[in-house]
Amino acid sequence: MWSHSTSSTSFVLHSWAIEDGSFLRINNVSLGYTFASSLLRKMKMQRARVYVTGTNLAVFTKYTGYDPEVSTRRGNPVTPGVDYSGYPRSRTFIFGLNLTF
Repeated sequence: MWSHSTSSTSFVLHSWAIEDGSFLRINNVSLGYTFASSLLRKMKMQRARVYVTGTNLAVFTKYTGYDPEVSTRRGNPVTPGVDYSGYPRSRTFIFGLNLTF
């Protein structure tokens, strides 16, 4: 957290806004099931598979911001890890079905 000091060109660093940024993220999970061929022959199919993939499923943290992987201003090496309130990552799900006749 930065605040202006008495001089307009200098800054004073305060530690009162520093947080623990440790986290555990469940990022990519895929689950699928391929049906038994004996069942599929009755339905005149060679292969059938269903699947679901989830991205950014959970984040376990005590960090109070949107995302513990904070956005930074890359051009300024003095402020690494400063959170500039970037948007949180989206959670996505993909469902699928693969059939071979």
